[in-house]
Amino acid sequence: MRVLKPEIAQNRKEKILNWVVYNYVSTGKPVSSDVIAAKGGFNISSATIRNILKELEETGYLFQTHTSGGRIPSDKGYRVYVDNISRLQKLAAAEKQRVEEEYERRVEQLDGFLKHTSKVISDLSHCAGYVISADIQEDAVKRLDLISLGSKSVLSVLFVHSGIMKHASFQLEQPLDKGAVRDLSAKLNKRLKDAPVADAALVVWKEFLQKSGGPERELLKKLVEYLGNIAKNPDQVYLEGLSRIYENMEEGDMNEMRNIARVLEEKEKFSGMLRERLRDCAGRSRALAAPGGKKHIVDVTIGSENDIKEFKNFSLVTSSYCMNDKTVGLVGILGYKRMEYPRMISIVDSVSSMVEQMLSDWDKLDLAD
Repeated sequence: MRVLKPEIAQNRKEKILNWVVYNYVSTGKPVSSDVIAAKGGFNISSATIRNILKELEETGYLFQTHTSGGRIPSDKGYRVYVDNISRLQKLAAAEKQRVEEEYERRVEQLDGFLKHTSKVISDLSHCAGYVISADIQEDAVKRLDLISLGSKSVLSVLFVHSGIMKHASFQLEQPLDKGAVRDLSAKLNKRLKDAPVADAALVVWKEFLQKSGGPERELLKKLVEYLGNIAKNPDQVYLEGLSRIYENMEEGDMNEMRNIARVLEEKEKFSGMLRERLRDCAGRSRALAAPGGKKHIVDVTIGSENDIKEFKNFSLVTSSYCMNDKTVGLVGILGYKRMEYPRMISIVDSVSSMVEQMLSDWDKLDLAD
C-alpha cells in the first residue's frame, strides 16, 4: 500500500475539510462521502474519503447530527476554513467597485453617517450590520460645523480630536438664512475648539443661547439638547437588519430566537462585547501598523468563540476603522455561522476602508479651512 508523505496527506485533508465547509455553507445540507466523491473532484476512492471524514470527526472538525447522515462543520472546522480564506481571499475588482458605489450612494443621501453605514452593511450582506464608535465624553472638540440644508433645515457635524464624527440634522419652525448659520458656526467654532465634549452643551447654553433671540435661538436650543445627549449617552451601537437574523435562522428553534432577541434589544451585553473587541483591535492595530499600509484588521469569531453564550450558533465578522493611526470604531456583520465567509470578510474590509477614507477626507477639509 502506498504511503503518502505527511505533508501531502495533511494538505488533502485540509482541502476536503474546506470543501465540506463550503458545500455546507452553500446548501445547508450535511455532506456525505458519496457527495464528495461525485462532486469534489479529488480523484480518490470513497473508502479513502470516508476514512478522512472519520479522522476529521475524531479530531473535532466535523460532526454528524445523525449516525447515518452526512457531516457538518464544528466551530473548529469553521475556524480552519475562515483562517484559510483570510490568507487566500482577495476581493474581485468588480465586486469591490460595486460595494464602493453602493456605499457612497447610500451615505451621500443620508445624514446619520454611522447609523446608515450599519444599514448599508446589512443590505449588502443580508445579515445584521453594526457600527460602534469609541467613547467621546472625555474627548475634546476639534470642530463643530453648522451647514444650511435649506431655509428650515440645518446639519450639525461634530468632529473630535480622536477622529470620531457625529452628525445630526435639525428641522426648524422658522426659516434661518445661510449667512446667519455660517456666522453662528464660526462663533461656535472659535469658542468650542479644544473644549471638552462634556462641557460643550453648558458653554453653548451659557454663552450663546441665553444671549440670543429669534430663529437662531431655536437652533441653539436644539444644539444644546443634542450636545447634552452626546455627553450623557456615549455608548451607542448602531444595529440594523435584525429581521434578517430571524429569516436565516434554522426553523423550529423559538427558544434561540427569544434569547437572541433579548440580547440584541437590551444591547448591554452586545455593546460590552464590542467595546472589549474595540480595545483588543486597537492594541493589535498598533502592533501591526506599517507606514502607508492598511491600518485596520478584520476579525472573525465563530459560535462558541464568542463571549456571549446566546451567540453559540452565530458568527461575527468585525473590522476596526482608524483615524490618524488611532482605532476609533468598529464595523461588522452578525449572522448565522453558516454564512459566506469570503464575501462577508470582503464587505466588512471594504466598508471599513471607505469609512477611514471618509474620515480622512473630512480631516483634510478641516485642515484646509
